[in-house]
Amino acid sequence: MKKIFSWILLCIVATAAVHAQKLSIPAAVLEAFKTKFPEAKKVKWGRENAKEYEAEFLLNNSKTSANFESGGKWIETESKILITELPKVVSGAIVAQYKNCVITEAYRIEKPGGETVYEADIKMTNKKKEVLLKEDGTFIK
Repeated sequence: MKKIFSWILLCIVATAAVHAQKLSIPAAVLEAFKTKFPEAKKVKWGRENAKEYEAEFLLNNSKTSANFESGGKWIETESKILITELPKVVSGAIVAQYKNCVITEAYRIEKPGGETVYEADIKMTNKKKEVLLKEDGTFIK
């Protein structure tokens, strides 16, 4: 019984150590985030991949996420928007491409250099799909 308890305790400690390492956000990333989003609320950090960190937070009461490289370079910001906030050319392109679809969620993605793209979750008969478009309504593969 003692061995089982020791084994369980060891697993819990090892798991906690792994999670603590994963949540270690570089100072450059934290500083870049604070500079870019000083009004952010309810910030939760995660890793997008081995070299990229993602903060999920509320900004002006809107669900937002921002990605940064480990050195602090900002990659993109994704904000949930109302479906009605999609540019007409974007929503029109979606409806033209996917007849009888329903747009269920929409996001604005801002990138360095002022580039903005839009992401939409759509529902078709028995199918769900995520589509990405440029501001001019061109689909991004």
